[in-house]
Formats: sequence, C-alpha cells, structure tokens
Amino acid sequence: MHEISIAESIVQIAETKAREQKARLVQVIKLRLGKFTTIVPEALQFAFEICREGTLSHAARLDIERIPMIVRCAVCDSSTEPMCGVCLICSECGFPLEIISGEELEIEYIEVDSEQEVSQCNQHQNEFQSRPMY
Repeated sequence: MHEISIAESIVQIAETKAREQKARLVQVIKLRLGKFTTIVPEALQFAFEICREGTLSHAARLDIERIPMIVRCAVCDSSTEPMCGVCLICSECGFPLEIISGEELEIEYIEVDSEQEVSQCNQHQNEFQSRPMY
C-alpha cells in the first residue's frame, strides 16, 4: 500500500510549508490526483488520517480533485478520454497516443491558520473592546 508513503510525504510538505508561514495548524490540503496514477483515493484518504496525527495537520481536511485521463494523437491530433481500460493506440489512425492529463499528483494549495492572523484578529478585537461605548 504505497498510499501510506504518499500520505506521509503530503503531511511532511504541509508541515514544512506551515512552519515557514509560522502557522499554528494546517486546515486544508488540496490535492490534484490523476486517474492514470495507481493511487486509490479512498486508501490515500485513510492513510492521510493516520499520518496526520501529532502534526500541524492533525485536524486538516484532505480535498482530492480527480483529474481525468486525456490522451491525444500526435498524428491526427484527436484528443479524448480513453473509452475502456487504458488503450494508448488512436482509434482514428492507429498511431500511439500521448497522455495529456491524468498523471497528476500535486498539492494545489495548503490553507493554514497562522499565529499572525490570530494575533491581528485579537488585536482588532482588543481595540474594539477598549473603545468607549459613548
């Protein structure tokens, strides 16, 4: 189950980026996952929930966007999503197809809750509370 090592890497990347931003915790990790990868989204989600424990991502949500597999013929330039299985031969002209999308495994963004945002919020709240009511 290679999803565990992938989940560990995702958590490690999020942790590094969160620390760079002096964040208190990671809230959301948005992942783009191509359908042509051998990664099972449900297994990755389960592995992530285990790997995030004890990290800044302990309460983070992993959002997985599935990217369809799109192939294109270099000869006749037709682009399509494969109909059945993974046939990398053009149905129009019989030449090999190239994969345009579907191999993605990338973190699109990470949302964090930073100390700076919290301190600015508390500062504004304190300013509001200290104003005279009249």
